[in-house]
Amino acid sequence: MIRGTTPTHTFNLPFDTYLIDKIKISYAQDGNVVLTKEKGDCILQGNAVKVRLTQEETLKFNARYKVQIQVRVLTTENDSLASKIYERSMEDILEDGVLA
Repeated sequence: MIRGTTPTHTFNLPFDTYLIDKIKISYAQDGNVVLTKEKGDCILQGNAVKVRLTQEETLKFNARYKVQIQVRVLTTENDSLASKIYERSMEDILEDGVLA
């Protein structure tokens, strides 16, 4: 990821998203959660969950640390599931701030 951009992340689940009651997508760096996205922030289609980050959100990250991402789901049948923790590099920009 690159700070100050608006990436869309797609997570493919092994089941249809209509079974999702609650979902949290957590983004952490250096052992601290920096950002959490929930069901209202996501687009659910088939077995895919899509979430878009804003410029302001990606500017919260530090380019010196990798970003850990994890998806947690509570199903309509009250099953609690979690993905493995994904790790992605974070790249910096030359001039900080939001482009408007």
